[in-house]
Amino acid sequence: MLTEGFVGWKRVAALATLAMLLAHGAAGAQSAADPHAAHPPDKTGGTTAAQPDAAGTSSARDSGSMAGMPMGTTPPADASAGDDDHAAHHPDATASMPASSGASMAGSMGGMMDDMMRGCRGDECGRDRRLNKLLYPQLMALPDLPPERRASVEQLAHHRMHEGIQLLASLSSEASHAVQRNDYGGLQEASDRMRVAWGEFDSGLSAYRALAEGQAPRGIALAWFRREMNLTDPLTTAPAHGVFGLSGFHYFTMALLLAFALLAAWMYVARTRRTNAVLATLRTGAPVPPAPAAAPRSGVAPAPAAPVSPGVPAEGEPQARAPVSTMGGWVGKLRVARVFQETPKVKTFRLAPVEGVGALPFEFEPGQFLTLSVHSGGNQVKRSYSIASSPCCHGWCDLTVKHESGGIVSGYLHEQVKEGDLLDASGPYGRFTFRGVESDSVVFLGGGVGITPLMSSIRYLTDQSWNGRIDLVYACKDLESVIFRDELNQLARRHPNLHVSIVLSDESSAAWTGPRGFITAELLGQIPQIRSRRIHLCGPPVMMDAVRNELGKLGIDLASVHSELFLSPSRTVPPGPEVSAGDTATAVTCSFERSGKKAPLAAGQTVLEAAEEVGVPIEYACRQGYCGLCKIKLLSGEVTMDVDDSLTPLDRSSGVILACQAKASADISVDA
Repeated sequence: MLTEGFVGWKRVAALATLAMLLAHGAAGAQSAADPHAAHPPDKTGGTTAAQPDAAGTSSARDSGSMAGMPMGTTPPADASAGDDDHAAHHPDATASMPASSGASMAGSMGGMMDDMMRGCRGDECGRDRRLNKLLYPQLMALPDLPPERRASVEQLAHHRMHEGIQLLASLSSEASHAVQRNDYGGLQEASDRMRVAWGEFDSGLSAYRALAEGQAPRGIALAWFRREMNLTDPLTTAPAHGVFGLSGFHYFTMALLLAFALLAAWMYVARTRRTNAVLATLRTGAPVPPAPAAAPRSGVAPAPAAPVSPGVPAEGEPQARAPVSTMGGWVGKLRVARVFQETPKVKTFRLAPVEGVGALPFEFEPGQFLTLSVHSGGNQVKRSYSIASSPCCHGWCDLTVKHESGGIVSGYLHEQVKEGDLLDASGPYGRFTFRGVESDSVVFLGGGVGITPLMSSIRYLTDQSWNGRIDLVYACKDLESVIFRDELNQLARRHPNLHVSIVLSDESSAAWTGPRGFITAELLGQIPQIRSRRIHLCGPPVMMDAVRNELGKLGIDLASVHSELFLSPSRTVPPGPEVSAGDTATAVTCSFERSGKKAPLAAGQTVLEAAEEVGVPIEYACRQGYCGLCKIKLLSGEVTMDVDDSLTPLDRSSGVILACQAKASADISVDA
C-alpha cells in the first residue's frame, strides 16, 4: 500500500513538472511572436531588455515594479566577457541608446527562478546570471527615457496586463474543472501557473504606473531592490527633535542628572566644610564675643570688659578660643561614667552621653553649671553644680560636689548614685566664665568647693596653651580639704604662666610651709598688678564677703570683681498647711494668688524658697537668676533682686520678677 502511494505521488509530480515546462514553452513562444518585443527572450525565458516576461516572472513580489519596465537596449559592445552572444542579437544597441543600457530586473529575477524550476546547470545558467549581474548596474546608470521609448514601453505594459488577465481567466476555468474532478495534481498545477500569470499582469501594471508617475529608471530599480531585500531608504531619516536633534525626554533626563550631580557636589563641599569646622573646634575651639559678667552681690553694675581687637593677636598676647554656648538649651539624661573621690567630703561625677560614646548633647563654656533633678520624698528637687572639666573634653563633663550636711541632692549623689546610673540634667547655665579673650591676664580667688568653676577655666586655658598670666589664690580649711591639689601642682610645673597659692586656715601640720590663715590684703598685694587685672571670686558667702573687704583695702573697684554664689537651700521643708492670716499678722507675707496660699517671708528668704515651704510649684533650674525659668509676675508690693540678668526690659516694665532672687521687706502678692 505504501509503495503504491509513493508511485502515485511520483506520477503526480512528473505530470506537474511536465505541465510547467509546457506552460513555460508556450509563454516563450508567445513572447517571441509578440510584435512589440524589442529583444528575444533569454534562455531562461526572462526578459533581458524591454521585452515582456510571459512566464519568467517568479512571483508578484519578485516582479512587482520592475518586470516590463523599459530597459533600453542590451549591454554595449564593450561589455564584459560572457555577454557577447547576447549583444550579438542587438546590433543596433550602441546606436539606439547611450553607453549605459539595462534590462529588466524583474526579467533577470524571473530568469533565475526559471533556472531553478528547470534545474539547469553548467555554462548556460551561469551565462544568464552573469548577464543579469551586468544588467542591474546598467539600469542604475540608465538616464531618463526619451519620448519614443516611453510610448513603446507603455504599449508593452498594456500588452503584459492584457496577457496576464487572459491567462488568469483561462487558468481559473481549469482550476474550477480540476476541483470538480477532485484532480489535486491539476489543481496544484493550475495554482502555480496562476501565480505566474499574476506576475505577468502585475509587472505590466507596475511598469505602466511608474511611467505614469514620471519615475526615473534608476529610482524604480532602487525601489525594487529595497523592497526585495526588505531595506529602508538610507536617505530617509527621522525628523530631528529640538536642538541637536534631541527630544524633550533627553533634555529632561540630562537636566535631572545635572541637578543630581550639582546636589552631590554641594553636599560634598558642605560636608567637607563642616568636617573642617569640627576639627578646628576640637583643636582650638570657636571664637565667641565676650559675655557680660555676672553682677556682684552688692547690685552694682559690672564694668564693661576690656575690648578685644579683632584679627590675629600680636606676638606675646594671650590667645584662646571657646566653644559656642547653648545657655540652657538642653534638657535630658546623662550617664554616670566614673565617680572619683577627691576629698573625704567631695566627689567628682563624670557624666557622659546615655549611649556611652560620642559627644555630649550640648556645648558649654568654662565656668558654667548644670542643674540636676532628683526625686526625694515624692517631690522633685533641683540643685545646680558647676562643671569642673574643660570644654575641650567633648565626650564628658565633670561635676564636683561636696556632701553638705542635710543636703538632699548632694546626699543622694554621694550615697546612692553609682557608675552606670542615669541622671536628669539641664543646662548649661551661667555667665561666670573666662575664655581668655576677655583680658590678657586673670586672678582667680576661690574657697572650698568654689574652686570648681575656676578649675574649669584653668583646665581650659592650659589645654589651649594660653600665654596670659594666671594667678590662683585658693583658701581651704586644711590640707585634706584641698580639692585638685595634685593636679594643680602638676599644671603649675608644666605651665610657667600659672601661679598657684594655697591658703590653709586650720592646718596644724608642720609639714605645711605655705600661707596660713585667710586671704588678706597683704597676700593679695603680692600679686603683680592686681589693681588693673580681671578678678574672679567664688566660694562660701562668708569667705566672699571677707575677700571683698580685703580687695577694697587695696583700692580695687569691687564693680570689676566677677563673682558667683549658689543660693541653694541646705534642706527642703516639706509642704505644710496654709498659713492663716492671724499667724502672719506681724510677719512679712507672700500671697500666691493663683494657688490661694500664703507663706511667711523671713528676712533674706526668696519667694522661691517661701513657695517651696507651702507647696506652690514654681519652675526653676539655676537659682542664680540666669536661666529665667522662675519668672513670675509681681501683683503688689516691692522686691529686691541681687541678679536679674535674665529679665528683659519688657519683663521689667511688666512687673516680672525672678522668684529665686526676689526678697521683700513688706507684704507682696505674686501670680503663682
